[in-house]
Amino acid sequence: MRLLFRYVLPLLIALPIGFLLLYPQVVRCLRVSRSDDFRAVVVSKQGAPVYVSQTATARQQAQLRKHILTAYDRIGRFWGSKRGQAVLIYCPQQADYEQYCVGGEGAGCSLGTPWGGSYLVLGPDGNNADVIAHELCHDELFTRLGWWRVKRQIPQWFNEGLALMVDYRFSSPAIWEHPDSTQALAPPIDEADAMPFVQRSVVKLSDLETTRDFFGGDYAHVMLAYQTAADEVARWLTTVGRAGVPALTNAIDAGRDFEDAYRELERAKRQPPAR
Repeated sequence: MRLLFRYVLPLLIALPIGFLLLYPQVVRCLRVSRSDDFRAVVVSKQGAPVYVSQTATARQQAQLRKHILTAYDRIGRFWGSKRGQAVLIYCPQQADYEQYCVGGEGAGCSLGTPWGGSYLVLGPDGNNADVIAHELCHDELFTRLGWWRVKRQIPQWFNEGLALMVDYRFSSPAIWEHPDSTQALAPPIDEADAMPFVQRSVVKLSDLETTRDFFGGDYAHVMLAYQTAADEVARWLTTVGRAGVPALTNAIDAGRDFEDAYRELERAKRQPPAR
């Protein structure tokens, strides 16, 4: 008992404090409900309140609501149900986005905490159904498996590749579904508008296991990492089907190793039915 109070208890106190000191953006996310710079908007009963910057125009707010509802629907169909309750924070100004997102890069980012809090921050280019669905997919994985298990057991290539399956800037909806109604009514995507992948030598999945592996290089490396992850998860999904996604997370949640469960689901689908 004395050992507990002398060493373990101080460590348990120091860890969350240290985490917050290293990531001041998380502190701002935790306090966004008290900020006069944002107002809470209820978009759907399916999700937590959305905090919208006071600088957002009425048109931006209307677009945001439409895009969030499209993303919620897409996530529910992809996973079978939507469980994530991440807090969304919309920052139409880059300066605000940098205050809430580590690095301030990209159209959106996900921030998770070891104690279960989850925040999805959308930047100036984040008012988009694909961006929101991408970030919500990350949150869904965290919700189903927990922050620690995702960080320790799920390779980053799978985390990102999975999110790319609901991000139609990088993948085709035909991989797992018919297009959303909003996509079906839209004109065909011009190749010039698509997100470009930089051509470079192939990178192995084993070199994309951690966040540092995935995002630690230059722009060309990150784009190649995205392409590699998307190609692999798309290949796997065409075999196991949409039901393979919750089946995999359920297996991992029950104690299975990621690699074993991932390959076993694929093998089971490839085996001919018993006569």
